[in-house]
Amino acid sequence: MFLLFLIVTASLIGCLLVPLHVFGLAIGFGIITGCLVRGLYLMHEINSKLDKQNSEGQ
Repeated sequence: MFLLFLIVTASLIGCLLVPLHVFGLAIGFGIITGCLVRGLYLMHEINSKLDKQNSEGQ
């Protein structure tokens, strides 16, 4: 249900940004880029913790 809520919310935000043309495109691009960068950072943190945990187990 939470995923459905996020999809609907993202769709509404996208519809609100459409009338802003170039400014809305810049905001949308910034949101997508920020999400991707945050995801990469979280994967790096998880990988670091798993490496540390793996080295302690050996």
